[in-house]
Amino acid sequence: MAEKPAGGVQSVERVFELLELITDAGGDVTLSELSSSTDLPLPTIHRLLRTLVSLGYIRQLPNRRYALGPRLIRLG
Repeated sequence: MAEKPAGGVQSVERVFELLELITDAGGDVTLSELSSSTDLPLPTIHRLLRTLVSLGYIRQLPNRRYALGPRLIRLG
């Protein structure tokens, strides 16, 4: 993870890092791919993704990959 300015909220920074990685990967990734692209432990990534899925910002595909969710369209 790139150096961040002091004073930010770590979990928010992590969520946006994951969203950007999924976008850069072409729209869907595995948990392992996200783990290898970040310095975050698998349980942390899984917890953040689970939260994003429950909010509709990420969706879990049947093949266990994660993709951007429909709720992100409203933010665009």
